[in-house]
Amino acid sequence: MPITAWSKFKLIVFVLYALPSVALANPVTVKAVEWTKVDNVKQCSDSNCNTFKNINLNTNTIELGNKIYVVNSETGLEISVFQVKIIRYGRMVKMCWIGDTEAVNEGTYITVSGCKQK
Repeated sequence: MPITAWSKFKLIVFVLYALPSVALANPVTVKAVEWTKVDNVKQCSDSNCNTFKNINLNTNTIELGNKIYVVNSETGLEISVFQVKIIRYGRMVKMCWIGDTEAVNEGTYITVSGCKQK
């Protein structure tokens, strides 16, 4: 079945329209962020992961290399303290993932919303 000029044109328009939105949806690595709401912290070691939702952080802004403190808001006990090695920023969803390893979604990482790049 031959492709007509009109079909080629529609295909080109679709690709040009779709690609920027796909590129913007993927989180990017950034050096510093600030946020308005803490969602959770996930701690993983080996194949065992724990997620804590009722948490407080010592700050609402962070840069790579800084330490961040995670406290259980119900008990006041410290859950985790780590040096930030990766910050992933999702522009479309205004969310960030702050982690203690350079790999995405490994080790301990915090999810925050209302996030913007500094």
